[in-house]
Amino acid sequence: MQIKTVIRNKTVKPVKPVKTVARPRGIMARTVAKTISAMSAAQRALNAQKPYVISQRTRTVSTNRDWVNALEIERNPAWVAPRSGESYVWGSNEPNGPAAVVARRFRISGDIVRARLFLAVDNFAIVIINGRSVVIDNPQANASFFNPGRSFNVRRFLRRGNNDIVIAAFNFPSNANRNGTNPAGVLARIEIELD
Repeated sequence: MQIKTVIRNKTVKPVKPVKTVARPRGIMARTVAKTISAMSAAQRALNAQKPYVISQRTRTVSTNRDWVNALEIERNPAWVAPRSGESYVWGSNEPNGPAAVVARRFRISGDIVRARLFLAVDNFAIVIINGRSVVIDNPQANASFFNPGRSFNVRRFLRRGNNDIVIAAFNFPSNANRNGTNPAGVLARIEIELD
């Protein structure tokens, strides 16, 4: 498309509009590659981890230092407050990196009546339980993702015996490292009620 400008009955040379270059909004390829590699490593590490046994009627599995690759981090004041015994975490393999992968294995020794996942993440995440996707967020900087957080019914994803949860959390924009002016962290809690 060309635009002609007329000034005092003179025709000026046609001007082409300037195209603006769109900034990429998705997850950067190198971040995805590193995250996939970290997810594979977390899955392998779960095989060496002694599962947390859930046998009481109601039990909670929350993020803390006992998760694979989990580094407990200081809570940003904008984030929802964790309950006693749980904490925000980020990847211990790259504590200030743009992404983190944490995982936990737990064993359920009864019939599941209800199960809810609470997730508070700055900025977005992918959650996989027993190899099935539970949450796949689009890259964004939505404050409601970390305060007040979100809840998901995960009963159909769980089973009697060993269960694995793997969380890949990302900072926004996806190439931005975690730091004081651009914090990142993830808090997860699975509340399970047995028959």
